[in-house]
Amino acid sequence: MFITPFARKCLTIYSKAMIKGFEEVHLLPAQQHGHIQWTAAFGAGFIAGAILLIVPRGSPWSALTFFSPVIMGRSLPPGLELPLAMVWLTHLGISMVYGLIISRGVASLTRARAVLIGGTIGLLLYGLNWLAVGLFSPGMRGNEVSVVFIHIVFGLIAAGAYRGLLRRKMGA
Repeated sequence: MFITPFARKCLTIYSKAMIKGFEEVHLLPAQQHGHIQWTAAFGAGFIAGAILLIVPRGSPWSALTFFSPVIMGRSLPPGLELPLAMVWLTHLGISMVYGLIISRGVASLTRARAVLIGGTIGLLLYGLNWLAVGLFSPGMRGNEVSVVFIHIVFGLIAAGAYRGLLRRKMGA
């Protein structure tokens, strides 16, 4: 988030007057800047996938629920009967692969840039998803606007989660 220097100074003065002993948070640098941290990457994919498993269309007010057969924002066609646990595992598996791709793309970026680029990578992953679904299961296409939205939201969440899960260097 961009805050002007004047606004930052005003907030600091206000915060210090309001809270005795207030100190600004200083994030420690990542242990291996620019290199992917595999645990954080898998965790980011799992976190983003779990959130979008609970809220399949990115909104709690959508018609789809946790118990709807949805994989990465796409409803399964009526003729394709899979156990719900298999749908969830497939969704989470794809989410972790997406998480690895997004994490690789944002490994060397700052937090704000990582989130923005994560959304962009999510949009690119939608393009790959659209091609794969068109080749292997054209019956799953439909309501593409919500699927694009889900992929962008996934990228935003995964990139933010990755940056938050990074192992940090110990402070001196």
